Amino acid sequence: MLRALVLVLLSGMAYATPNEITGSYQCKGGASFYVTSSADMAQVRLRVDGRIYDLDEQRKASGAAWGNGEWLWWTKGSDSFLERNDIIVAQDCLKKSVH
Repeated sequence: MLRALVLVLLSGMAYATPNEITGSYQCKGGASFYVTSSADMAQVRLRVDGRIYDLDEQRKASGAAWGNGEWLWWTKGSDSFLERNDIIVAQDCLKKSVH
């Protein structure tokens, strides 16, 4: 049972790589931000509104998330959202494709 739970908790991160999450994101409503992942994906660097924030991996039941107590970035598949102080400030965020 515990093994199954661990697999469920990690399943959101199992298919992503640093290259898949690193990049620019555009959100419904016009918000945008840039994310860079560490090689082991334990940390991401969030650049939003001209400022940079280092976020650490957070455990979530679904998807993958990184936070620092102020900011939280959650992603699953192609969708993501950004919270600041527990308030969603950007939602329906999609990674911009590189041309």
